[in-house]
Amino acid sequence: MTAILVTGTPGAGKTAVSRLLAKAVQARYVSLAALVERREIDYMYDRHRRTRVVSLKMVGSSLSSLAMRSERGLVIDSHLTFELVPPLRLERTFVLRCYPPVLEQRLERKHWSKRKIRENLLAEILDICLWDAVHEYGWKKIFEIDTTNKRSIRVVQSAVRALERKRIQKSIRVHWLSRLRRNRLLTRYLA
Repeated sequence: MTAILVTGTPGAGKTAVSRLLAKAVQARYVSLAALVERREIDYMYDRHRRTRVVSLKMVGSSLSSLAMRSERGLVIDSHLTFELVPPLRLERTFVLRCYPPVLEQRLERKHWSKRKIRENLLAEILDICLWDAVHEYGWKKIFEIDTTNKRSIRVVQSAVRALERKRIQKSIRVHWLSRLRRNRLLTRYLA
């Protein structure tokens, strides 16, 4: 059973893209956040950061058991990377990226706290989701897509083409640090 992971910083478009991608490849859409909310995965609550902290081992085994109950592959929507447990086999990880000023606007529209927005902007600028995915799955499984000015359907079309062509990304494609520096915005985010 194959799985496709759609990951990235919150606000990059994972949910919309994951749902459409699941339809496009005739797979089952799985939201990791929904699994946690339904308490299929135990978590602790970090009051300081105002967020849930889940066991990544439990994530992998919960998804494995979900896959065994499903007749189709899975498209997993999550900002976390984790080890997939058999029978699941990772086909590809799509890392969605969003230019930090645009991401900031998206998170403000969600009424996130300034602290949470800052934490996620720094994660995007420093490529945290990308490097977590590379560390867990290796470059052969990674494909970055900049969602900044693209509709979800266009992002899905890029993802489907990457799956069909078995395109391999060998290095980072999105360089927010240099773009922010060029646009004289770097100190705004890193000060």
